[in-house]
Amino acid sequence: MHVPLLMNFSTANDLPRVLGFVLLLLARASGAEELRGFWVDAFNAGFKSSSDVTQLVADARAGNFNALFVQVRKRGDAYYLGGLEPKATDITGSTFDPLADLVTKAHTGSPRIEVHAWIVTYNIWNQQSTLPAQPTHPYNLHPDWLTQKADGTKWDGANYAFDPGHPEVQKHTYNVCLDLVNRYDLDGLHFDYVRYTDAESSVGNQPYGYNPVSVQRFQRQTSRVDVPASNDSQWLQFRRDQVTSLVRKVYLNAWKQRRAARISAALICYGSAPVDQSNSAWQGRDAYGRVLQDWRSWLQEGILDLAVPMIYRDYSITARATEYGNWCAYTRENQASRAGAAGAGIYLNQLEGIIDEIQVSRLPSVSGRTLSGFVGYSYANYCGQRNVSTGTYTYNYASRTTFRNSLIDAATAAIYDPGGTPVFGAAATVPVMPWKTSTAKGHAMGYVRNVGRTIDFDGVTVTLSGPVNRTLKTDATGFFGAVDLPVGSYLLTVNVPGYYSATQTLLVTGANVVEWNPDLVPMRFEITAAQWNEGQQKISLTWNSLPQQTYRIEFSTDLIQWTTLAPSVTSAGYSTSWTSTSLSPAVSRRFFQVCRVN
Repeated sequence: MHVPLLMNFSTANDLPRVLGFVLLLLARASGAEELRGFWVDAFNAGFKSSSDVTQLVADARAGNFNALFVQVRKRGDAYYLGGLEPKATDITGSTFDPLADLVTKAHTGSPRIEVHAWIVTYNIWNQQSTLPAQPTHPYNLHPDWLTQKADGTKWDGANYAFDPGHPEVQKHTYNVCLDLVNRYDLDGLHFDYVRYTDAESSVGNQPYGYNPVSVQRFQRQTSRVDVPASNDSQWLQFRRDQVTSLVRKVYLNAWKQRRAARISAALICYGSAPVDQSNSAWQGRDAYGRVLQDWRSWLQEGILDLAVPMIYRDYSITARATEYGNWCAYTRENQASRAGAAGAGIYLNQLEGIIDEIQVSRLPSVSGRTLSGFVGYSYANYCGQRNVSTGTYTYNYASRTTFRNSLIDAATAAIYDPGGTPVFGAAATVPVMPWKTSTAKGHAMGYVRNVGRTIDFDGVTVTLSGPVNRTLKTDATGFFGAVDLPVGSYLLTVNVPGYYSATQTLLVTGANVVEWNPDLVPMRFEITAAQWNEGQQKISLTWNSLPQQTYRIEFSTDLIQWTTLAPSVTSAGYSTSWTSTSLSPAVSRRFFQVCRVN
């Protein structure tokens, strides 16, 4: 049972069979913990009618699967009722709620099947010239939220997507997520397409994200006035941060509302895995450098419970089999304090390859760590047959009975894995999440807004000091959050120019989320400095101001009649200074005032 065996076979036909034999001892025993999941997509049948849901749950139980990742948001639509987006058009019946029916049937009976709500995060519509049929579809309501290239192109060849850097996109997507978490007895929420597009992109270059609102936010936070190039490192990091901010916000708020819900994501792992564990090696991969999905850091920070890299590889091809094994190994080593599972493209593999990929997902890492399990794409599509001469795939699916029996029945399994034991021969439970109940750590979060909560302070710094110190930054919605803080007392401080500073002591307790929402009070509009230059007969004034505000400066000799010295002075930010021209020396007394114009 040594990973290097992957490199010791010269033919694609030899590799899976011998490996399957070598790894036969890794079959899970009865009562073991292992995630065994299906992705159930909404482009195919599977859960759109009550009979489909019944069959889906029965198939999962019969195959000793224990988790279903069900696509309840396909492209801005809902495969459930009463949500914030319109009901999908291909649900059977006007009152049928697929998600509610699935939760009931999966949680009733034995064994219990977990239900994870799978949402497509930013892709919002997938037809270039046809509008969604529902008038309330978010694509119809908010075309101004779409991402685009610098030249204004919005269609990426397959999808229109909302821009991760637009504050309203972040608010809406977050609200969709929390609505699901709050209204359904879910076992988890599963992100997909939580990234920028891979169309026309490459490592170090991402052409999308140029929604005007996003660009303006970037310019405001960086004090730049240019439109950045698609490969500008500062602009790349800004866009990467937008995706991370949404994951962080959903994670902490979902924890507070339903701690047991497992937050997971289907993740990019194009090409080969990094050859080492360094940041530079990771930053050279497509997830980080191309689609701006920094999932390794999400695990390190602790804002993802389960990473599911989509290691879609045809295991009959030796190079692809090696890539599959190496990405499994990389995920094991980079789970940090959370967990990972192998996301496998069972649609690319015959039954032999599916069994081999399950076995490889069970190998321990160099340090002895294991993955939580295996998720297959998909319930509808499996057993692809590759045409060696053309490289294309056809799908001569094995019957569901044969597929199931190849996993659970010794006689059938022996046909596809000679000498092996059924990989799902005994039932297993989904691994627990010890970090969800640990009393050693807790979390803090909040929103920074003004009094009246009409302004979300974007990109401001929140400092946290106590058992550990953190410097946090608010997202597009004013949200900030810190995960996995050692329990104890912390002092939080917010300083925003033009507003009085706010501080608060928070007690972080084990496995809980403590919240502080400071409402910042604007500084009084007042002259903070005045200096008279006797020799030059000039007055210099400084006052508290607001960005883009216009002011008028006046003087008087008797406090009754006022004369304008400067009709329109645009603020320089949160403090503005102005110096007059020389004034007449004949006047012995002068009074000055600053007036807001708009």
